[in-house]
Amino acid sequence: MNLDWASMASASLRVLVAGLLFGAGLPALFATGVRLWSDGSGEVADDGTVTRPRNAVRMAAAYVLFAVVVIIIALAVLWITRKSLDHYFGWQPFGEAK
Repeated sequence: MNLDWASMASASLRVLVAGLLFGAGLPALFATGVRLWSDGSGEVADDGTVTRPRNAVRMAAAYVLFAVVVIIIALAVLWITRKSLDHYFGWQPFGEAK
């Protein structure tokens, strides 16, 4: 029995990269969005005076990051359920299922 070490190393590296991307990358994007939202929302004192004005650029960047995270999660759910979607509904969101 011959073991193909190069193929196993390549597959392990792909799993490692995917794990880092989805396991740490998406939460990091979300955390960055929360930070941008917090910094961009401004501050109001107890008496109602604005101590720091709202920053529209940071708020827009936060919304973009939130949208990216939601889109990636939706695509991942569709990818995981692609065969069930094809079986039950005849819908192939990523083309012909193999």
